[in-house]
Amino acid sequence: MGVIIIILQVLLGIIFIITGSKIVSGAMNEEFVRMGYPQVFNQITGAIELLGALNMLFGIFNPYLAMGASVVLGCTMLAGALSLIFLAKDPLIKALPATILLLLNVLIFCYYI
Repeated sequence: MGVIIIILQVLLGIIFIITGSKIVSGAMNEEFVRMGYPQVFNQITGAIELLGALNMLFGIFNPYLAMGASVVLGCTMLAGALSLIFLAKDPLIKALPATILLLLNVLIFCYYI
């Protein structure tokens, strides 16, 4: 199971580096505006995802970093999924990627506790 968790941490780290970079660059600005969030929220969310991704990767060597990253990234994904459903009024299927990432972060957290 340990090898699967390490692979999962690497995959999540890569995914959140990609999405965090995309958010910080402003490529997802329209999504945040559509949900009613201010411009600065892009930078904050992107920074959280980038820092969480780095902690997830370094968490391979330090389980406390992985646990912290999984909590922060999981909460971010929960907020994202709920924002899509309730603020943007999108169909549930649009929140599926964020929900899956939330569940994967919960899995990592549960593994380390």
